[in-house]
Amino acid sequence: MDRRTFLRLGALAGLGCVAGAAPAAAFQQIDCEESGSADPACRRLDEHQNRLRQLDATLAERGVSDPEQRRQILAAATCPVCGMPLIGSGSGAF
Repeated sequence: MDRRTFLRLGALAGLGCVAGAAPAAAFQQIDCEESGSADPACRRLDEHQNRLRQLDATLAERGVSDPEQRRQILAAATCPVCGMPLIGSGSGAF
């Protein structure tokens, strides 16, 4: 391959990158509003919060009164539907 062909191909590749540039749709931050959203991720968060409340109420009914013990149980709980932890890790991911 000679230098002219190499430079021509490099310029075409650069034009292809510029022409195909678009915002990354896979990495959008979504703010879930209290009023409810149609976004599936927001609905999943609501489901997890409801399951946490139900589990906490069940623990109270069964006589688990130590707050630290309840916190540990809630922190270890996973969603029976998706298998993810019910309490987020704080890293922004489930």
